[in-house]
Amino acid sequence: MFLAGCAAQGPPSGGPDDKTGPELLATFPVNGATNVSPTTTVTLSFTELIEPRSAEGNLVIMPALKRSPGVKTNRKKLTINFYDPLKENTTYILSFGRNIQDYQKNTTESNVTLAFSTGDSLDLGQIAGKVFNIPNKYFAYVRAYRKTGSFPDSILGVQPDYITAVESNGNYRFTNIATGDYRLLAIASQAPGIPFVTADNLIATAPVDPVTIQRRDDSVHDLNFRLVTIYINRFRLQSASLVENRLELVFSRSLSDQLSNNAEIRLSEPGQAQIQSFWINDADPRYAYVTFRGLAAEQEYTLLVDSLFDSFGEKIAGPDNTTGFLYTEKADTVEPKIESSVPNRGAKDIRLNTYIRLNFSEAVINGDPESSISLIKDDSLIVPCRYDWLDGNSLKMTPESELFSKTAYKLIMNTSVWTDIAGNYFEDSLLTIPFITADANSYGSITGEIKARSAVGQALVIGCLTEKKEETVMVAPSESGQYEIEELLPGRYQFEIWEDLNRNGRWDPGRLMPFRVAEPYISYPDWINVRARWETAEVNWTY
Repeated sequence: MFLAGCAAQGPPSGGPDDKTGPELLATFPVNGATNVSPTTTVTLSFTELIEPRSAEGNLVIMPALKRSPGVKTNRKKLTINFYDPLKENTTYILSFGRNIQDYQKNTTESNVTLAFSTGDSLDLGQIAGKVFNIPNKYFAYVRAYRKTGSFPDSILGVQPDYITAVESNGNYRFTNIATGDYRLLAIASQAPGIPFVTADNLIATAPVDPVTIQRRDDSVHDLNFRLVTIYINRFRLQSASLVENRLELVFSRSLSDQLSNNAEIRLSEPGQAQIQSFWINDADPRYAYVTFRGLAAEQEYTLLVDSLFDSFGEKIAGPDNTTGFLYTEKADTVEPKIESSVPNRGAKDIRLNTYIRLNFSEAVINGDPESSISLIKDDSLIVPCRYDWLDGNSLKMTPESELFSKTAYKLIMNTSVWTDIAGNYFEDSLLTIPFITADANSYGSITGEIKARSAVGQALVIGCLTEKKEETVMVAPSESGQYEIEELLPGRYQFEIWEDLNRNGRWDPGRLMPFRVAEPYISYPDWINVRARWETAEVNWTY
């Protein structure tokens, strides 16, 4: 008996592997209880032994208390002791999220919560929906901030009034919340426990602001989030430094090369200095480069950038668009090269209406690309193309007519006449990029109808994603909701739908500072099979 009493608490040995998490069996007080004593002790009983550290520090009480209660585990039981009496006539929600684990580190399948009231009625407000785009092994939560007078300019560092864990299937639900206006935010992190709102975590703003609970038993459903990287810092030009003979600009956010084609780069100092070229780093769009002619050595200059946009379409503005630098002459001896291309070298199943893009490691001098770059069909016929420089280091070629089906093409570049700004030649004088177009006879299609539950006008966009999510085909349904997606290669596809409210052709995730809602979005888990030369019909979706 003495030895049994001193045995260490832990899981039994032997038997099959345990792959399921603990399940909540019972609570005291029971969920939804009223007239609970302000000095009550709360207990939760589970189906198996609880790992103590998974419970300690993961309890969230809403509304918050001045002093955090004590949390103790004893085998399958969890006890919560409050150091101060609870407020009278108040609904309390206790939540551990999905952080409770057994000794095999299996977590609970659903959110562990308990709601009770110290008065004779319980707040019954609900907000529910789904969080999309949660990576594997990430923990997601939804936060609700109640409006008192007005929402703060920034919710960074502000404690939410309510918080709920997102279940493994992406569903979330707030229950027992009071009437009022709320601002909602979803957040996900790789670390267990409740994450802070930082740039390292995935974030999503709600598509509605504020979310209103008008009555004690009011409910809001289908309020969805799509997690992405949302910048929480200002869009600004952080620094400028000389790298060889070019100025490297570092921005706080990634730049959009499509929206920044007409960027204005200039020096505030008068003189002979001129901007020679400007380009965005294709590998890391937070970096951009500028070359000059006519700069004086050991001279201080002030650079100003304008008409420059981040990847979410926000335009940089003063005074965050200026920086100073000291110009020192440095020799550039690095040979230019092609860093990437579209299509990639050796690519197959390329669409017949494709374009070609070449991204160089730096700005290059090639005054007449038509005489040195050719798209060849079957090693003999030259394909007429239109040539457009997107910036100093990116060239786009657009074939004047659709390419032939299941045909080998080759992009041939005579780089012997190309140099960078400093006059360095390419290492190879002849570069080739072969690719093969898709077989048009293998194309299939998907047709169907979008049944919208509310009037959304002409803003709907349907996205059809390949199984590897390497390409998204976007179409807009007709006024009646009918849609058709053609020229799909055989395979499996998933669908997403959003409302393009600002008509810019891409989904907008919203902002944190200043706060702006995301465009409404929904993703469907079903896979749609496409067969060659076959129309997959009546693929209908409810939005």
